[in-house]
Amino acid sequence: MNFTTFLFAQASAPAEGATAPDPTTQIVQMIFWMAILFGFLWFIMIRPQQREQRRRQEMWDGIKIYDKVITNGGVHGVVTQITPEEGTLILRIDENANVKIKLEISCVALVETSANDGNKDKEKK
Repeated sequence: MNFTTFLFAQASAPAEGATAPDPTTQIVQMIFWMAILFGFLWFIMIRPQQREQRRRQEMWDGIKIYDKVITNGGVHGVVTQITPEEGTLILRIDENANVKIKLEISCVALVETSANDGNKDKEKK
């Protein structure tokens, strides 16, 4: 018998006069640690993901005509029409050639600004 086997045998052997742990206590401890692990995963992974999804949904719900947007594919354009029932919008990507594309609202990654905001400010002055 080598030295490491001797150490592991001594470490796993119950102490003299000690009784075996109660199985109910072990189950309660296991459930306690599983709850702690679930709580940790909730705050680290699930909660931030839900918050980000809520932020995106608010951004998509707030899209208006003449908003400048950037899609997930990197296309920059101005919203010319929104169809909320279908979940689509029409994006003008080239003003000179009047090129338009139809996209799902969920393809929008970022709403920059409204193109009319600058015109409204000029009208007020």
